[in-house]
Amino acid sequence: MPAIDGEAWDARFEIGRPDHRIDITAAYVREFAEAQQVRARDGVEVVFRGGGHTTELRAERLVLEHKRDRFGLAGGVILTAGDSLEVQADTLVWAGEDERLRIPGSLRVEVAWGWERARNLSSNFAVDSWTLEAVEGHWRSEGGKEVVIRARREESWRVDGVQEITYDSVQVQYDGITLAGARATFAPEGQKLVFASGITGADSLSRFTAARAEVDIAAEQLLARGEVDYREDEIELAAAEVAEDRRAGRLRARGTPAVFVQGARRIAAPILGYARAVRVLTAREGVEFSEGQRRLQAGALRYERDAAVLAVWDEVDLRAPELEGRLTGDSLYFDLDREQGRLVGTPSLRRAGADGDTLSLAAGVLRFELARRRLEGAGKFALRAGGVALAAARGVYEADSARVLAADGVVLHHRSAARDYRSRLEADSMVVALVDNQVEQIAMPGRVFAQVDTEARRNWIEGLGGRVFMVAGDLERVEIDAEADVTYRHLDQDEVNRFHGQRMTLHFDAGGLRRALVSGNAQLVTRLQEEGGEVAVNEVGGEELEIYFADGSIAEVGIGPDIEGSYYPPEEEP
Repeated sequence: MPAIDGEAWDARFEIGRPDHRIDITAAYVREFAEAQQVRARDGVEVVFRGGGHTTELRAERLVLEHKRDRFGLAGGVILTAGDSLEVQADTLVWAGEDERLRIPGSLRVEVAWGWERARNLSSNFAVDSWTLEAVEGHWRSEGGKEVVIRARREESWRVDGVQEITYDSVQVQYDGITLAGARATFAPEGQKLVFASGITGADSLSRFTAARAEVDIAAEQLLARGEVDYREDEIELAAAEVAEDRRAGRLRARGTPAVFVQGARRIAAPILGYARAVRVLTAREGVEFSEGQRRLQAGALRYERDAAVLAVWDEVDLRAPELEGRLTGDSLYFDLDREQGRLVGTPSLRRAGADGDTLSLAAGVLRFELARRRLEGAGKFALRAGGVALAAARGVYEADSARVLAADGVVLHHRSAARDYRSRLEADSMVVALVDNQVEQIAMPGRVFAQVDTEARRNWIEGLGGRVFMVAGDLERVEIDAEADVTYRHLDQDEVNRFHGQRMTLHFDAGGLRRALVSGNAQLVTRLQEEGGEVAVNEVGGEELEIYFADGSIAEVGIGPDIEGSYYPPEEEP
């Protein structure tokens, strides 16, 4: 130690600067002229004044080096500035060359809304701009929640009394959530965070990544942007933007589209909402759902994860490979695990065949069971396929057997464009067999009523139980099982033929009815109009009748055993 050149008690001295002044006081001061040093101890105080700022330092010891234009403080250093800023450290150095305050070791920063532990502070004398390293900050939110921030480095500015902090390699913890990123900006008073260079986040249930994020801790709001990927147990949500209201436990995602994935289930839409507590997803504006080969489109959707239930509305379009077609309607309820659903609001099923033939089924309500490949309609059930239009109170479509079962007031209309004839069937119930979206066979177990019209001919058919066979959309034959009765009329010639029996088979071709096979107490009654306009009646009966038609009239009649017959000339018409 150099020799003491002077000493003083209760000393005060001043260092002048162009834009500020430094006042130093101490209980005891020693001066070393050769070393150009001043050493002070006991109650050392340093006050910086300038530019409307005042910063105070207190310590046990001070060393002032005139030659190097700097001083150092040691022993219980306390720095105060502004309304509430206080820094605690073991040592502090002031360098006049760059007018910087430095704390080279550990320190603690305290303000009204929290505190920080760090190392290596570098600041201006007003302490409104500084850097720190190895930072750990503890901040209090308005609701009393603690926010813990750890970072490799910190830069802080204080402008008009408002502090803003930028962290490098930062991790933030609050309210059970952890956020991390390469760089983040924090406003302690407003409890707002901005991550601008990537972010990862996690809580006990979920985790996410994004290109950037804005966090309002006090309002419990988080807005993530840029390739957002959110994951929660078995689900994933990808979007351009995700806003989370942690207080309400809700997510709102936007994208082109935003995509929700749970196993094989995928929901995409420009706008998605997710309620975390109840695990319910909502989607709107061009919604698409898929699972395996199933595809669903609609205007809006609600998906309950735990119940595995979809509620969909607004232009619903479901492509169900199990039914080999598209289901459409105004709204849909779909139990995904049970593979059952209900469509309402003008619902229908449409199937397109390879040859361009279409099949459509409609009803007031359509219920489907995809595992059983079954569709049930109630209320105004309707079938359309290859010139056939069927209407009934209710019906069932079975995709495996390619058939439709209709019941209660069933009416079937058929029109053949190629053969230019039409028919109408009425029955209590019908079973319609389909091949390539065309009707191939119609079975009617109960009472049957039918009418077939071709150009100038009309056929009325009645019986108990029967079948209709069609080929390529054209009527081929009609079979009646019991109590068969047919009236055949040639409209132009006023000719009427009526034949009945226990059983009957009617064959049709391009010209209409061509052949009739009647068995079991068969009988034919023919009403003929003679050339003079007079009418004659001919009756023929037997166990079997085979009737051939040509040009709309009976051309030949084959009669089986036990023939009976009567002819009534015009004057003897019964």
